[in-house]
Amino acid sequence: MLNNLRHILQKSRRGAGSKCSGNVLKGFCPVCGKKSHFAGFTDNPRESGLCVVCGSFNRQRQMAYIVRRQCGLPVKGKFYFPPEFSIYNTESNGALHCALKSMENYTCSEYFGDLDGPGQEVQGIRHENLQKLSFADKSFDLLLSSDVLEHMPSPYAAHQEIFRVLKPGGQHIFTVPFNPGVDEDDIRARVVDGQIEYLAEKIFHGDPVRPNDGILVWTIFGQEMVDRLTELGFVVATMRINEPYHGIIGDNAIVFVAQKPG
Repeated sequence: MLNNLRHILQKSRRGAGSKCSGNVLKGFCPVCGKKSHFAGFTDNPRESGLCVVCGSFNRQRQMAYIVRRQCGLPVKGKFYFPPEFSIYNTESNGALHCALKSMENYTCSEYFGDLDGPGQEVQGIRHENLQKLSFADKSFDLLLSSDVLEHMPSPYAAHQEIFRVLKPGGQHIFTVPFNPGVDEDDIRARVVDGQIEYLAEKIFHGDPVRPNDGILVWTIFGQEMVDRLTELGFVVATMRINEPYHGIIGDNAIVFVAQKPG
């Protein structure tokens, strides 16, 4: 992986007018919209390479870049949306949240567990379960989730709920762990008679809500995900991004756009 990262950074020196010195890229950050440099890339480039201005890492910049592109916004400068444009972000923390939270029709949430009802406030933050959202039909123009859907036992129930709460023409922009060369989803755990059955070695990701525990990965997705979203009614696009000038590098720089037909 480390040799692969060095190869990526060497290629980045030649790409998109970017400047690279060691593990540093220079350019414009699509999260804060400011001139910056991106430092500290590791052998996991997707989760590293911090913007020195806003603290965003590679995956957050992937999301922001696609949001700007899909919504017709320039990469430079702050985000701007019309007052009636409604956004739901499934995170209440991080650099992209901070860049969007001043928007007039912006909603964010976290998942705190099954003891709380969707729509309730927990520790000053809205609680939502993506598998059973509390929002009305056709509530949002844009819905964002970044490495969230792999952390629930029924991700396609969540996708169906997302379809329901999007307005016609609305978009779900998201990232998940994805194996592009694999047809079927890798289901690593499931619920049987109310108990978790593990089908593979447990994987946990970091979780800002539960920093000491982490959060279980239930599914690593394959092409099956795209097919099933299409069956739900979405028009799905797979965006592979290589934008070193905007701090976006790596073999897994993939963002999905699932649009509800207008």
